[in-house]
Amino acid sequence: MRLKAIICLPFLLVCVNLYSQVKTLQAIKISQAPKIDGNLDDAAWINVTPASNFIQNFPTYGKEASTKTEVKLVYDNNAIYVGAYLYDDPKLIRTQLTARDGEQRQDVDYFSVFFDTYKDLQNGFQFTVTTANVQSDARLTPNQETDFDEYGDKTWEAVWESKVSIKEDGWVVEMRIPYISLRFAKKDLQDWGLQFLRFTRRTNERDFWNPINPQINGFVNQFGIYAGLKDIKPPLRLSFSPYISGGYRRSPEAGEFTDTWLRNGGMDVKYGLNESFTLDATLIPDFGQVISDNVINNLSPFEVRFQENRPFFTEGTELFNKAGLFYSRRVGKVPTGYNSVRNFVHNNSSDWEIIKNPSVTQLYNGTKFSGRNKQKLGIGIFNALTAPMDAKIRNKITGKDSVIRTEPLANYNIIVIDQALKGRSFVSLTNTNVLRSGGDRDANVTAVDFALYDRKNIYALNGTARYSKIWGTNPYDGYNTTLRFAKVSGNWQYNVTGNIESANYDPRDLGFLAAPNEITYRGGLSYRMFTPTKNFLTYSYSLSSRLTYLYKPYAYSYFDVAATGFWVFKNFWDVTLKAVWNPMPVDDYFVLQT
Repeated sequence: MRLKAIICLPFLLVCVNLYSQVKTLQAIKISQAPKIDGNLDDAAWINVTPASNFIQNFPTYGKEASTKTEVKLVYDNNAIYVGAYLYDDPKLIRTQLTARDGEQRQDVDYFSVFFDTYKDLQNGFQFTVTTANVQSDARLTPNQETDFDEYGDKTWEAVWESKVSIKEDGWVVEMRIPYISLRFAKKDLQDWGLQFLRFTRRTNERDFWNPINPQINGFVNQFGIYAGLKDIKPPLRLSFSPYISGGYRRSPEAGEFTDTWLRNGGMDVKYGLNESFTLDATLIPDFGQVISDNVINNLSPFEVRFQENRPFFTEGTELFNKAGLFYSRRVGKVPTGYNSVRNFVHNNSSDWEIIKNPSVTQLYNGTKFSGRNKQKLGIGIFNALTAPMDAKIRNKITGKDSVIRTEPLANYNIIVIDQALKGRSFVSLTNTNVLRSGGDRDANVTAVDFALYDRKNIYALNGTARYSKIWGTNPYDGYNTTLRFAKVSGNWQYNVTGNIESANYDPRDLGFLAAPNEITYRGGLSYRMFTPTKNFLTYSYSLSSRLTYLYKPYAYSYFDVAATGFWVFKNFWDVTLKAVWNPMPVDDYFVLQT
């Protein structure tokens, strides 16, 4: 028995070291670019050593991938080229056609490549191709937790090429990712973070080139290395997108129809100022063809948060969203006085009719300046100017028109300074302000956010400090502060959080907040088994509690204790059981009592 212990211990140490060691792929520069046709028979791919020996992340972490994958990577002065051969039985490959950025939870296999171009272990780029050659791309940020179904911000869209072909022994992905779609430092010699992912739907198997340990917090910090990129220069990034539009609209207003001739014209500009920073600008944009919001019957006392669908506000905004103070739907919103005009005419329909009542505030222009330099300092500046909006109503008796100002001229600004620190730590400063003409309501919010991780990435301390101030006819100010300590890696994890929102804390001129005036204490303890057992692929148990008080006047509101069990069976069926206990009555001060 003693002899077995002596033999097994070194073997165990070797295994642990194998899966914790960072893999490295040497960069190879080519003179002739391969043709992107889904075949790896070009000269550029010959004699290139592939990345292989993928390791399962799920269902069995640490186990060798059940199917072979080989990925070749080359580059030239214009782009990175990816050639992946994913061996499999072609009769078993899932090839469902999906929407762009919609491969998750669909019946399709896919392959992804990830780059951490600044090698800061926090930020990165993802490019994904399905077996049906449907593309997906995303920006990765340090706020992205280890959720292996959603890797990052998919509202970001890049321009790149891909082609897929089905072979007798698998399928092939070929990709061309131009440097114009990436951001990287201007250096003669540099290393990038690199990761490959293969997902097989029929077995739900997730394989990574450099092992991604589910017990370790974070994703980008577990990438491998793409070493020795030489003499690559960030390209000139300059594009213009002019437009002109026209049309006719007839819409019902207070029981009658309002006729409107639509005419507009403008331009979008994207300009890379240098290798790190990009300027995006839009002049008199037309968002008339953007998808409409879903109709929601809101029976709660809180505002509904709608998804942003306008391209200018969805692309490259990850830095502005870092503090959670940027709700872009505030820019170009429904004019404040829109419903007041409608209600007035409706209540006096015998005397008045609506001639014009715009339902959207016109955006004059918008500008974004953002990027990250060699010292891992991220800088973001956002500015938008919206036009004053007027409604016109007509007196049916006198025939005279009256003009009502429903929204003043407004200027929206955001400034973000974000410093990535060693490991996964960071500190950022965010300031948002809204200035309106005519002595109307003005607003300013300043926030400091930080996250500190220990060297082993086991413990984390996160915090925020925010101050808001409103000027105008009714000035007031408020604050919000949060502190959270957590064990974020390992089978056992726990966290404790305290959050205070004063009665007058108000970031809603450019941000979103359901309700202020709250003090909340939270705590949680969880255990998760990441490796399969006799009956389950994985399972977890968690115990959490929340205690809430009203800030002013200080009064008890809510207390609960919740226990949750989650089990995934060998056939991928799962069961969730949750029990919630309220030891004390609930006093909900935000719901009207009847």
